[in-house]
Amino acid sequence: MSTVQLSVLVDSHIHLDDQRFDFDRQELIKMAQLSGVGRFIVPAVSVNRFPAVLKVAEDHPTVSYTLGLHPYYIDEHTATGLEFLAKSLQGSGAVGVGECGLDYYLKNLDRDKQQKVFEAQVILAKHFDLPLVLHVRGAVDDVFKTLKKHDYFKAVMHSFNGSVEQAQQITEKGIYLGFGPAVCNPKANKLQQLIKSVPVELMMLETDAPDQPFYDRAGKRNLPIDLLRVNLEIAAIKGVEPDFLAAQTTANANHLFKL
Repeated sequence: MSTVQLSVLVDSHIHLDDQRFDFDRQELIKMAQLSGVGRFIVPAVSVNRFPAVLKVAEDHPTVSYTLGLHPYYIDEHTATGLEFLAKSLQGSGAVGVGECGLDYYLKNLDRDKQQKVFEAQVILAKHFDLPLVLHVRGAVDDVFKTLKKHDYFKAVMHSFNGSVEQAQQITEKGIYLGFGPAVCNPKANKLQQLIKSVPVELMMLETDAPDQPFYDRAGKRNLPIDLLRVNLEIAAIKGVEPDFLAAQTTANANHLFKL
């Protein structure tokens, strides 16, 4: 089996600021680095998490970060929070805006407010010429519609699980699609067929750690090193060498986030 060249992989979406990593964060990052994961993109999800995200990036040179307001926490987000986001992006080291977007899977989230908060972040990203890290669960069409409205496509749709047709329309605009542990489930036939249709030049790899547990590790957190498993699985689905997939997806992340 082919091995991945050391320090070539980029985890395009990992929540290293999560409190579940507080007791072993440094060791897990080091283990991943020694195994071939060279950089991590950590997206903030609310104003309250900005300090923790910044601290992780400050403590670990291989961590880059984005700042945003996640739709899960829509009840917490305010006009003051958006203003603070705008100020935080100005002159900061953030490499993107997010995690932001829409979530229609959870039915108790105010969709009108989600749209307003998301649209404000698209405008901010365009103003600062920063890429968007997009949450699109159950809402691929409306997220894409908003991007088209503002004619801004510098983005990655994280944990993408839409249709082949949606993927084609989205990637035609140059938007990247992120894939993670869900693809490793042998029952994920639809997702695996989707991945076959997506150009490698517009793919990114992620763990979404500590969330999105693997099918065979239910209830356990994902780890930074798990990106290697994602890389091997997707390479097998695409019929390419793991080294090739690692190098190409790293180049994609470097390009979008200007790493």
